[in-house]
Amino acid sequence: MRDRPWRGDAVNTTSGPPLPPLPHGAHLLAPLIERFQREPASVLAARRVGDQFVDVTVAEVFASVRRVAKGFIASGVQVGDRVALMSHTRLEWTILDYAILAAGGVTVPIYDTSSPDQIHWIIEDSGAVMCVVETPAMLADFEQIRPDLNGCREALVIDQGGIEELERRGVTMPDSDLEARIATLDVDSIATIIYTSGTTGRPKGCMLTHGNLRINAAQVLDALGPELRPDDTGLLFLPLAHALTKGNALFDAAAGISLGFATDIAHLPEELQSFRPTTMAAVPRIFEKVYNTARNKATRERKGKIFDYASAVAIRWSRERTAGRIWPWTSVEHLLFDSLVYGKLRHAFGGRLRLCFSGGGPLGERLTHFFAGVGVQIYEGYGLTETSPTLTLNRPGAWRPGTVGRPLAGTSIRIADDGEILAKGPQVFPGYWHNDQATAEVFDDDGWFRTGDIGELDDDGYLRITGRKKELIVTAAGKNVAPALLEDHLRAHELISQAVVVGDARPFIAALITIDSTALPDWALVHGHHNVAPPDLIESADLRAAIQQAVDAANSTVSRPESIREFAILPRDLTIESGELTATLKVRRAVVEKLYADYIDRIYAG
Repeated sequence: MRDRPWRGDAVNTTSGPPLPPLPHGAHLLAPLIERFQREPASVLAARRVGDQFVDVTVAEVFASVRRVAKGFIASGVQVGDRVALMSHTRLEWTILDYAILAAGGVTVPIYDTSSPDQIHWIIEDSGAVMCVVETPAMLADFEQIRPDLNGCREALVIDQGGIEELERRGVTMPDSDLEARIATLDVDSIATIIYTSGTTGRPKGCMLTHGNLRINAAQVLDALGPELRPDDTGLLFLPLAHALTKGNALFDAAAGISLGFATDIAHLPEELQSFRPTTMAAVPRIFEKVYNTARNKATRERKGKIFDYASAVAIRWSRERTAGRIWPWTSVEHLLFDSLVYGKLRHAFGGRLRLCFSGGGPLGERLTHFFAGVGVQIYEGYGLTETSPTLTLNRPGAWRPGTVGRPLAGTSIRIADDGEILAKGPQVFPGYWHNDQATAEVFDDDGWFRTGDIGELDDDGYLRITGRKKELIVTAAGKNVAPALLEDHLRAHELISQAVVVGDARPFIAALITIDSTALPDWALVHGHHNVAPPDLIESADLRAAIQQAVDAANSTVSRPESIREFAILPRDLTIESGELTATLKVRRAVVEKLYADYIDRIYAG
């Protein structure tokens, strides 16, 4: 293995340090069983009850998992059977997931925002024999498609006693039957089939084995172990149906981190104050919102210039620390702003947060340095559902903002001739469920997994993502443009919520932009638009001028042919419910371009 990449005419390659393989019997239940045997009274998780979080011990979770697993066996779930699970993130999700695995089954997660058509496809394609949903409303969606399902026998509802029903069914099931099922599990057993959110065509089911997920948790633990403390806690709020959150939960379990289950993203600000986590995994949009909200508040209170200077000091302090020397005057200013600004930002995260993971998209160098200067260290990483999910990660002693870090132990990254990122490692999935053709398409002749992302390696082996291969825009003049870079710069502006760059086969690059509804009132107050309704504000010349400044700043990072010539401000923000965003807040580009085709046409007609 090489610590530094080598460069050739065709490819660049770098690898993480060696990693010992897992024992063949290392399944996902093993860490829970071992912790139960070692410290049954320790706190495994916490859930919100009323206005506070209530601890749940390892023994309580383990006993519940066993009871529910017996219920699945009594309900006819056989080894290898798929069970669909549709719920937002909550402790019951994790208990059901463990129980499905203990029964020898395979968990098929479904996002709680999925439409009946999406639910039908996932259940039917996976061949799920049972479905557990969270609410009566989700059951109603299931009932719409039930007549068209061939193998799914029933649906139980968590909020209507579904877990209790499973426990009742399993009361007479002998312990020996459950132990026999657990004994069938090994590293090659399929643990879950996660359907990718795909912007075109039907989602594909990514098969992830017990070994894929266990080894990835071990890889991340290998990278971040020195940063962990015995009393660390983590807050889960993104969907557990997503590989990023699932991987974070498994990492926390492997590291002995006590997990808090947030209600939802809407309640995140108050629950951060209540639970006060020390670690957290999030997508970049969460960190962008925290920064923009803080800046807008400062502007509203006529402290915008102070905030901007404090922000610049935080970034400068982090950059100097990274370079190995903090200048005395920087230290003085940093200390001054710690009480005036930075402490308030740390308080917004609960006051104890020090270790964050960011994935699902690029965070950006400036924002990473800003939060580090504030006292919240963010380790940005990269991966896909197909890679369980993490391939690369910034880590202590190897932290380079603007990149997604170096390969994890046992992982190799290669850059192909066309710039595509290729990967190898024990966390890479075996293939797509019942889709040999799609599986063959994502592996090259040498077994490298084709990620579909475009990137580059620097001389020290850090990976930088520059775009998505399928999202490359080719203008009418033949210029290739990666939209992600421009979109990331635009979303960093406090007024902009989402940005979608367009221009494929068109004469120039343009953008669709939505306004952050939480930032708009503060902006209106500062700029003298006190009594103007939001629809009128969006059409105002002043707002357009502000957005033009953001566009000009983004254009300064690219060449003239890649720059945004025109933009349109959409009348509302993009939402998950409308299908424009995935459950982890990624833009579904094809959906947006279809829904707002008239806006795009008007841009180019003009």
